[in-house]
Amino acid sequence: MSLETNDDQNPVGNRMEPVMNVGKQCAVYLAVVAALAGGVAFFGPFDRVPAIAQEQTSVPLEGEFDMLAPLDAADESASKDIAVFYVTGAAAQKMWEAFPMEPVQDECVGRLSKYGNGIVCYGANGDGTPADPAFECSFGIDMKDQSLTLPHDC
Repeated sequence: MSLETNDDQNPVGNRMEPVMNVGKQCAVYLAVVAALAGGVAFFGPFDRVPAIAQEQTSVPLEGEFDMLAPLDAADESASKDIAVFYVTGAAAQKMWEAFPMEPVQDECVGRLSKYGNGIVCYGANGDGTPADPAFECSFGIDMKDQSLTLPHDC
């Protein structure tokens, strides 16, 4: 048996050809992946431009938070299960504007108010003068049954 360079008669050469093709295919695959990754890195910031250009809808919260006993608690030692939120500033104004009802005069505080389902928002004073703060909303969350509740009464 003699070693010839004829590929048809060289079984070792024929066995190496698929391995060489796989290597070439891997190289092409890796080149495509690298090009795509480079494209994503280059064009990635451009796909965020529309989101940045959209109107900003979230605003920082201003106000206060407290844990209080329910309004109908029998005594001062009742458990404080009501998470109370007092929202002021731009967030309160957005809440005021989102309430679908017409404002009514609230005799307890002397301001125009919008009330519904455990949330109350206040706007201008009843005499038309500006209030301080201009808008405020308050609501409580009963942590025991996870429902909205008024945090205070008149």
